[in-house]
Amino acid sequence: MDGSLDALARLRDLQGTAEMDPRNLLWSQLPDLERKVDRQVLTEARVFTLVGTREAAPYDLLRTKVLQLCRTNGWKRLAVVSASPAEGKSLTSLNLAFSMARQSELRIMLYDADLRRPACAPRVGLPEAGNLGSVLRHEVPFEDHAVRFGDNLILALNGRPQAAASELLQSTRTETLITAVEAAYRPDVTVFDMPPLGAADDTHGFLRHVDAALIVIAAEETPLKKLDIIERQVAALTNVAGIVLNKCKYADDLYGMDYGYY
Repeated sequence: MDGSLDALARLRDLQGTAEMDPRNLLWSQLPDLERKVDRQVLTEARVFTLVGTREAAPYDLLRTKVLQLCRTNGWKRLAVVSASPAEGKSLTSLNLAFSMARQSELRIMLYDADLRRPACAPRVGLPEAGNLGSVLRHEVPFEDHAVRFGDNLILALNGRPQAAASELLQSTRTETLITAVEAAYRPDVTVFDMPPLGAADDTHGFLRHVDAALIVIAAEETPLKKLDIIERQVAALTNVAGIVLNKCKYADDLYGMDYGYY
């Protein structure tokens, strides 16, 4: 009798393995960063969206609008760009990715594709994030580089500036790698934190690989004339998903909330 029960249990285990989504197995094999990250480091870096707090609310609203656009248009790849450095694109990329990942039915992936000045890894307390350039050049397998945060967010970060960043981002090897990873891991949305458009030609060459781009600008810093130029440049290469006004202090009089600076 006991042997029959053991055999039945083994049969159920085998059936469960056969029915397992291969994507789940691939995701589960990546190192999980969630328990290793100091939440205080994230908060000090202004990454607020691990939980649905008041500080996360503006990013959660952005998440909802972006996801609606993605579902309506069938978009899978989203670049986050800015006109100039220090306008908040990396912060927006991280908060958007973590906010999306709070919807447990979604699978989200984030690449730190600003290969000249990588900024995402230090913000999540992972300064030694390895060399994303080696992955894009097919020298290191993606699964040996990427990390997982929880069950449904993959981070492909970068710990050091890359030589020939523009050529690498625009190469067919990079597109081949991204396409292969997409086919294997099947994320619902992949976010790319891109270099500033005005800094070099890296982003201009890469935007043809994405479905849409969010443009991040700094309130009272980015001239409207520059915004108009950047928007036209992005629109010539991909879809414009919207414009994010960052570093803007505002109060929601309707709900009596002051979200502070973002």
